[in-house]
This record gives sequence, structure tokens and C-alpha cells, in this order.
Amino acid sequence: MNTVDKSGQRNFDGTGFRPDPLLWDELEREDPDAICHRALVGYDRERGFLLPFLGQTLGILPGKRDIVALEKSAPQRISFELRLIILTYLLRAKPISLDGKTVNEKQIPGGEAFFRGPHRLQTGAMEELFGQDRKAFLRAGKQLKGEVIRSGDAGIFLPVFPRVPMMLILWEADDEFPARITVTFDSTISRHLPLDIIWATVRVVADCMIRSA
Repeated sequence: MNTVDKSGQRNFDGTGFRPDPLLWDELEREDPDAICHRALVGYDRERGFLLPFLGQTLGILPGKRDIVALEKSAPQRISFELRLIILTYLLRAKPISLDGKTVNEKQIPGGEAFFRGPHRLQTGAMEELFGQDRKAFLRAGKQLKGEVIRSGDAGIFLPVFPRVPMMLILWEADDEFPARITVTFDSTISRHLPLDIIWATVRVVADCMIRSA
């Protein structure tokens, strides 16, 4: 028996959470060419929308309401959060270019109030794993097709989605300070994703980094 949680934003089918069916409904109604233009994705009648994600390609099938990894090296666990951020990106992305200006989460419009308490970016597990091992941090980032950048003790530029890159910057632990990983974005991110989806995207990327290690 299916139930819907009180938020109305996710469905539980007895095995796991799934994104709101209304997102799939909206995706089915949209013109595929318009989505491809806005989100910089491809489209194939059999494989659906072809979405680059951290250097890999995922197939989004509106008719089957499914998301599949099209390559062996792509993420094998398509989690609820990954499904949610993918559908939101396809539906909300705008046809605007990156402006090259980086911002942290507090500099995103509305971010100063939102990214607090339970909505602080979830970087703790990465800091624990990579806090004294910048080489492992960079190796994990490269596994996700990231590019090394000169920032902090180590930095990686990750191609999360075509219009949504993310930069992870590691500051290694020392005698005075614990390890810290800061996250920055192109300033256009707020045009593509709402604040709660940005938060979820960081969680997904952190999980991918940890599994890549």
C-alpha cells in the first residue's frame, strides 16, 4: 500500500522514497527540445534525456518514470535525493551561461538565513575522511571527472550538471584547526536550483566523493 508523507513532496512505496509524481507529470508534459536547450542535455527516444552527471551519463525515462545509469562507471545507487535533484534540474534549469563568479552558500540569495542549523551543508563525513589526506581527496574528485584547481590545500572543480558546477576546497587539519571543506558555486546556481535542492545536491556530491575514495 502506497502512502504519501505529510510534506506532499515524496512518495513511499514500501521500499524507498520516490520524488513527487507531479514532477514526472510535469516532465512528461514538457517539450523535450525545450528541456534540452535549457538544461544542455541530449534526448533519445529509447534512452530518454541524456544527462551528464559528474562526468558520466544518466538516462531519464519520463514514460517509465525511471532513471538509469548508462555506463558501468556511473553511480549504481540512484538514491531518492539524486532522483529529486535530477528532475528539479531538468525542469528548472535556465538557458544562461556560467558567469565565472563564485559564491558560497551564504552568498546565494536567501542562503544566509537558509543554510543554518539542520540545513548546514553536510561536509562532515568528507572532512573526516579526507581531512589529513589531500591526495585521496584529489583522487576521489578525479574519479568523478573533476579538475584540480589551485585553492586552499587542495581544490576540485566538479561538473555536477551542465549548468551547475561545484567547487570543493579542502583545508587540511593541523595542530590548531580541524579539517574543513568549503563548497562554492557559480553565482548563477540560484537561477537553476532552489535552496533546498542545492543543499540536497551537496549531500549527493559528498556521498559520491566518499564512495569514489
